[in-house]
Amino acid sequence: MVFSSYKKLRIVFFHRKGLKAPAIGKRLLEEGMVASRQGIHDFLKRYASTGSIRRKQGSGRKSKVTEAIKDIVEKQMREDDETSALQLHRLLLSKGHYLSIRTVLRCRQQLGWTFRGSAYCQMIREANKGKRLEWARANIGKALTGNGFDDVIWSDESSIQLETHPRFCCHKKGEPPRKKPRAKHPVKVHVWAGISIRGATQICVFDGIMKAPLYTEILRSTLLPFLQNTCPDHHRFMQDNDPKHTSRVAQLFLEEHHVNWWKTPPESPDCNPIENLWHELKEYCRREVKPRPKDELVQGILEFWKTVDVQKCQKYIRHLRKVVPKVIELNGAATGY
Repeated sequence: MVFSSYKKLRIVFFHRKGLKAPAIGKRLLEEGMVASRQGIHDFLKRYASTGSIRRKQGSGRKSKVTEAIKDIVEKQMREDDETSALQLHRLLLSKGHYLSIRTVLRCRQQLGWTFRGSAYCQMIREANKGKRLEWARANIGKALTGNGFDDVIWSDESSIQLETHPRFCCHKKGEPPRKKPRAKHPVKVHVWAGISIRGATQICVFDGIMKAPLYTEILRSTLLPFLQNTCPDHHRFMQDNDPKHTSRVAQLFLEEHHVNWWKTPPESPDCNPIENLWHELKEYCRREVKPRPKDELVQGILEFWKTVDVQKCQKYIRHLRKVVPKVIELNGAATGY
């Protein structure tokens, strides 16, 4: 088996870390490269005797991929990471380099570029990046100590769709993947809850659009009992800047019941640990519940919430140890967490 220079460098890298041929093969596979155990073993044997990853002079066919071609591909991928292999092929043809699309794909892979789904993140306007940065700097000490948010209740609402299959699955090579039925307009419900270092509030499952009057009723039945039983002395209530949260009706309710609204920067879901808990809830419904009627979806949500104990709440809240420093490092831009 003929290895590219990049693949050889990766093999040497993993070998120096003490990995054997089988483990190196698995690590290469994770990076999208295939290499047999025997091929890795033979290469390492030659590398031990020669100390070089180069082939013998004159052995093998000369590669059509020159350094100039690599520079073109690298530059284009740096400028636009959405460039397809066909677009690269056309670009090289326009510059007088006649290669097959397969060779172009192999060149891009050898340069370390892998094809994967786009990594999306929250869109943050420039004006709000400064507010995020200011908030992160003010709370970096609390985030790192692990107990600076002991009195905060992190709240949010989310929508849960009726989905019966996970987003990803495996299929055997040479066989078509199984079709997974999906409704054109799946049934959905909405949920609201809050979490803190001391545990979680009750979860509220509801239909329709949440407006300010409904929001205050949800707070009355879930948040107020939690504050009375768990945080009687002091608390900070975190909610985002959704219009129904900042409405006059909601503000009057908070003032009337002495709820201390702790304001946080806008466009900052990565700074609210309950967002990751919603992700776990949705995966649980897809993988474990696999609901058919709406009642099964609601029941699955309620069953999941029984597992949200103090330890789970603390795990997600302490994740802010990573998020807050990252906000500062990126000058208020989205962290991807």
